[in-house]
Amino acid sequence: MPAETELEREIDRLYALPLGEFTAARDEGAKQLRADGQRDLADQVKHVRKPTAAVWIVNRLAHEREVDVQRLLKAGEALTKSQVEAASGNAADSFTEARREEQRALERLADAARELAEREALGASGIERAIQTLRAASLTAEGRELLKRGRLTEELEPPGFDALSAAPKRRTRRAKPTERKDDREERRRVLNEARERVGQLRSKERELVKAARAARAEAERAEREAAASRKRADAEDAKAAAAADQRAAAESELERLE
Repeated sequence: MPAETELEREIDRLYALPLGEFTAARDEGAKQLRADGQRDLADQVKHVRKPTAAVWIVNRLAHEREVDVQRLLKAGEALTKSQVEAASGNAADSFTEARREEQRALERLADAARELAEREALGASGIERAIQTLRAASLTAEGRELLKRGRLTEELEPPGFDALSAAPKRRTRRAKPTERKDDREERRRVLNEARERVGQLRSKERELVKAARAARAEAERAEREAAASRKRADAEDAKAAAAADQRAAAESELERLE
């Protein structure tokens, strides 16, 4: 299998994972590839950037809500075309209808995004940025293609965008006059590490919450068993007391007969 195709497949696999599992799975995949002698491919996989919560939501929607995403893509294409026509004074009605279709598609996808965010314990800000990215992607041909494949790697802002696909092409951003390239790279590295750290902490939090729930359930079960044991012990005490009374009565009768 060509290295490029295998890289694409590995990226698809990573993007399909829960967000909290991304970093560990990427590093393990790179380690295995290196052990298999595929060092170049391992290096490429190792440098695949973890998506933000918003980008992860968008890519998951592309796979889980394909019909709604297709509706948005169609509406975005129609909206782009009608914007050009409306700017020249024509087809105002088509612009209004395209905008209405876009809003309907976005509303359905927003509901699905909230479900995903709740399932993965992601924040509300990620949902808002995901909806913004969905709309921005639908307004350009390149964005529509990436969204259709579920392969966005950066958040987008309407009306323009510059998303990274598997073969990274960098966003062209005008740097401040005093900002050197090395400074920008270092800041980007620190930001990526901070994002990964947040993801790891979220994953750890979910694990601890799950463990606490399991411990609480075990404690409640133990309490129920203890209550049942105490009830059985009380019943046995009552039986022992009744037996003692019967024994005392029998001894009195024996003494009387003797």
